[in-house]
Amino acid sequence: MNVAGSSTFEDAKLVLLSPWGTTGLVLALVAAVAAVALTAWGYRRRGRWSVRTGLVMLRLLSVAALLAVVLQPAVQLRSVTRVPNHVALLLDGSRSMAIREERGGPSRVERAAALVRRSQDRLAAWRRQRVVDLFSFGAAVRPLVTVDELQATAPATQMQSALTEVRRRYRGQDLGGVILVSDGIDNATFGTGQLSPAALAFLQRLQVPVHTVWVGRPEIRDLALSEVYADDFAFVRNAVQVEAELSVHGLDEVNQIPVTLSTGSVTVSQRTVRLKRGVTRYRVQFEFVPPRVGKYVYTISTPIFAGEALQSNNSRDFLLKVIRDRVRVLQVCGRPSWDERFLRELLKRDPNVDLISFFILRTPADLALVPPTELSLIPFPTEELFEKELGSFDLIVLQNFNYKPYGIGVYLPHLRRYVEQGGGMVMIGGDLSFTSGEYADTPIAEVLPVRLLPDQPDRSRLFSVEDFRPRITPEGADHAILQVGSTRRETQQILAGLPALAGANLVAGPTPGATVLATHPTLKGTDGGPMPVLACAEPGSGRSCALTTDTSWHWAFLATGAGGSRQPYDRFWRNAIRWMIQDPELKYLRVIVQQDTVRLGGTIRATIRAYNPDYTAARGLKVAYEVEHTAKTGGRRGVARQGVTDNEGEVRVEHRPSAVGPYRIHASAELAGRQTSEDALVLVEPAGPEEREPRATAVVLKQIAAATGGRYLGPASRLPALAFLDPRVLHVNWRKDVELWSRWWSFCACVLLLGLEWLVRRRYGYL
Repeated sequence: MNVAGSSTFEDAKLVLLSPWGTTGLVLALVAAVAAVALTAWGYRRRGRWSVRTGLVMLRLLSVAALLAVVLQPAVQLRSVTRVPNHVALLLDGSRSMAIREERGGPSRVERAAALVRRSQDRLAAWRRQRVVDLFSFGAAVRPLVTVDELQATAPATQMQSALTEVRRRYRGQDLGGVILVSDGIDNATFGTGQLSPAALAFLQRLQVPVHTVWVGRPEIRDLALSEVYADDFAFVRNAVQVEAELSVHGLDEVNQIPVTLSTGSVTVSQRTVRLKRGVTRYRVQFEFVPPRVGKYVYTISTPIFAGEALQSNNSRDFLLKVIRDRVRVLQVCGRPSWDERFLRELLKRDPNVDLISFFILRTPADLALVPPTELSLIPFPTEELFEKELGSFDLIVLQNFNYKPYGIGVYLPHLRRYVEQGGGMVMIGGDLSFTSGEYADTPIAEVLPVRLLPDQPDRSRLFSVEDFRPRITPEGADHAILQVGSTRRETQQILAGLPALAGANLVAGPTPGATVLATHPTLKGTDGGPMPVLACAEPGSGRSCALTTDTSWHWAFLATGAGGSRQPYDRFWRNAIRWMIQDPELKYLRVIVQQDTVRLGGTIRATIRAYNPDYTAARGLKVAYEVEHTAKTGGRRGVARQGVTDNEGEVRVEHRPSAVGPYRIHASAELAGRQTSEDALVLVEPAGPEEREPRATAVVLKQIAAATGGRYLGPASRLPALAFLDPRVLHVNWRKDVELWSRWWSFCACVLLLGLEWLVRRRYGYL
């Protein structure tokens, strides 16, 4: 059809040219409907049915003719051009796309890039009608200029997030379709199995076809620890169960697989999984007993077999925080005494202490008038305590106890190793302790904080019976054990007012590296210095303490009798126990991590907090620290740094890890004249689950195509012809309105209809 000279139009539509606006049009329509309705109501009981119906129809046509004059209808002729719509080509750029199912074969990302390169003719044909946009996606969408920029580096695949972002990018534009190229491994809402109703509803709301291409292959050779099920914390010396899920594909020649649980270079346990034909999932369970409190990184690993598609998923790390449910204390006493009684009652009252107490009422040399089987007293369980159950205790208390009569000498090396490997031990004075208890030149003497005098026949020369008030050393005034007051000054006042002690064992002096907290006011050691009364040391990774008197109970009983309280005595022993079991809250230097586990790509954040000996914030203190990556080979990589504490006594640490695995934050500073250090562990996990289960699947891609009206292309080598939505945006080149209401025949039709209605009404007497 030609309009306006030689111009042609491609589109025509009916428009209204009335100048009355929306309100006027609504009023006109209401008036027309009312006119027809009133006519029908007025004729409802007059004449024949056919006449009434004819009159109503004539009124309807007349009103319609008048309404046409009011609305001024016209035909709008337009010359239009359809604006090309967009097609989004999404290429999976997640880490799993780097996997090669066969050694020497192409990776999945290489297949995706090759698909685009081989489809250049098809893309060129689409670009003549549409705009084809190229994207890489993982959890987010990234535009690509060319397919050469495609890399498999995204930490996870989240197809729903990617499709949501594509829809948002084309908001206000015309999206004709999406082509999704992936290995089908989704780490978010879609998963790798049957889509949920919510996921299907989301796909239908896209209202664009999504065509899918699978670049994976069903055959793969891989052994993976896909999941590890472990609690975040466990109780020390209590059995812990850890379960791992093993995924096996393509290892048909393998009959059994050893699975190892280890921490550092120490193997904790090993299990063997026997493979069955057709079974790809196996569960492995470990049970072990953590021996010490702290944070530890455990590793579950399997051998790496030749030709595996992925080797990094043959091991999985997990972090376990080992805590105490109760402090287990073994108290061994040579004979009943007031000192033993007060300490035992203190430990029994504490709900956090699990106390096992032995005190000797008879020795093997004591005379018995009846056979041993008729005695009610049980024999001393030396093997049970000092070999089988020794590692289950947090603290060993040797209180006025001579080991020789009970055949314990063979177990003294066990006690020394127990302390050196992290245990706590205290020896309390009495006529059966220290050299008087024949501990000189024994393995126990090697871990005590005091040097023992040589044994001699006259035992009375090995201890003093005179009363004394111990002198607190400068180190002792600030040490955690003697913090019996709420402030440093209050502590000094309380210690100065405590009752005198009666008698002390004689010792040669402190051992190298020991800290002397209190000394005798008159007695000297063999080196000429004041003789230690209270001293502590840190042999190996454990702690030991020595109190060379058996009358600390004076600080409870005599202090109460003098009008005071036993609170200093209780605080002293509670502080000593907490220090010997290495309670983290008593450390002067602490490393507090914000998160125990961090995803690769995130940031390790920690706070180093320093305290003065009176536990006030150590301001302006130089702190050296290092964030070390502990490799599986045992080597460490880190950079030494230094900071100065702020007004809160803190230094903040931030570090971006470059690899997965355990990281150790090591901090050191000089506090109270001593070099102090502290460590904290952080586990850096893979950024996403892409590499845990590398087996590709097409299940999700098929469902995406079906739910959106797209087409699943399978492992296509090039793109075929595909259906997309037609462009919906039109560009109008010119337009012309052809009025209908102003034509002569529309005026004649209006007059004819009104006249005809008047004649019919007159003919049948309806005027």
